[in-house]
Amino acid sequence: MTERREEGGMPADAAATGGEDRLSALPEELLQLVLSSLPSDDAVRASVLARRWRHLWQSTRAVRVAQRAARPWTARTLRGFVDHLLLLRGGAPADEFEISCGELYGDDYYDDEVSDRARARRAWDLGCAVSLWIRHATSFCQARVIKVSVRDVHRLRLKDVSFVSQSQHLTRLEIADATIKFPSLDFSRCPALEDLKMSSCHVYVDTVSSQSLSRLSITDCNFHEQIRTRISTPCIVSLQLSVSSGRAPFIENMPLLKAADVRIQDWCADMCRRKLGGYYSNRDCDLDGCYDCHGINDGSRSVLFEGLSGATDLELTCDPRAFIFRMDCTFCTKFGNLKTLLLNDWCMATDFGALVYFLRYSPILEKLTIQLEYCEKELALVVTDENYNPIENFLVSEQLKVVEIKCCKQNDLLAKILMILKTHGVPPEQISIQQNFCPPDTSGYDTPDSDGYW
Repeated sequence: MTERREEGGMPADAAATGGEDRLSALPEELLQLVLSSLPSDDAVRASVLARRWRHLWQSTRAVRVAQRAARPWTARTLRGFVDHLLLLRGGAPADEFEISCGELYGDDYYDDEVSDRARARRAWDLGCAVSLWIRHATSFCQARVIKVSVRDVHRLRLKDVSFVSQSQHLTRLEIADATIKFPSLDFSRCPALEDLKMSSCHVYVDTVSSQSLSRLSITDCNFHEQIRTRISTPCIVSLQLSVSSGRAPFIENMPLLKAADVRIQDWCADMCRRKLGGYYSNRDCDLDGCYDCHGINDGSRSVLFEGLSGATDLELTCDPRAFIFRMDCTFCTKFGNLKTLLLNDWCMATDFGALVYFLRYSPILEKLTIQLEYCEKELALVVTDENYNPIENFLVSEQLKVVEIKCCKQNDLLAKILMILKTHGVPPEQISIQQNFCPPDTSGYDTPDSDGYW
């Protein structure tokens, strides 16, 4: 593009400021900082502002492709822009690499063949391209932070080659709306990786492993239904896990764990499919031949609780029909460091056994919160025995000073909880009841077949 010039051949931007080109006079570090904070397509456009800006976008310390209201990205325009951007940047390093362009719109290139097969092919091609971009970010850009969130008609199916690339610099990785389907998600070649986030993904891998991760967040994700994914991350300090469907993952020991939030959603496969009044049963199955309950051999240890047993702050919530938490209670794992605990309705199934379990096996518990999320729904648990006859007489931890019970309104479950707490030595003045509690809305969570995604 030819620069507009005033009299004497001076650039227009300089002429407008009395002959001084203030943009070009900015320090190189400041120019790079300004351009690095912009989406990459805006940074490219900014090259027309001043002569010194023409090629600065090729060496910015960040690659950002963001959602835009005007001229939304399509699969074709996104691939074309990012491919050319990385080609022209060459091997220029970038601290951050972010492709977060939201939902892609229809592409004129595919208008003549609007079929599921064409859409699947588009998603496949885009997944291959994104996988190459991730590899480029780790191998050439030496990015410390990588974020990828691209939503199409079908999920992105990422290639495992993207994640096995060696990177001495990567510290944070965020992936959303993708299918990750290969044997192992192994980050042993990324020794600096500390923070991993996966959201709304299909995580169909046998293992997730890293010796360096300290923070792990896997939220609203689908897992295998026939096998359990093993999570082997011994240095984790903070864990967030919500299982939308499939089997809950097997968590190996996390000796450094401080805080964990685990939620099991209503499409979880750890649920007995014996029908009861049109709904899945929230009672334990007594049939040895039931595949849902006994189809997977989990060995001689718990699936979740042993790995979580070192936490000081713990939230365990699930659909009351799911049995995975109750099954783990049978292993009598002790939570020796636990100080704050949040549970929901699942702990009251089978005569409130899980609630009693945590009162018994949390010797230094200081605060207990119980949320009654399902008491006004079809899945509400029913009190069958108003009395409570404890199998084992014990008193709760002397450190337990606060018990909060959150519910929509007064009900039989609340009365039974109060009876159990009183039986095991919790004085009434330490119990607070919050009524008009609004349970979290899980209706927007992804399901295995939603939106036709893989």
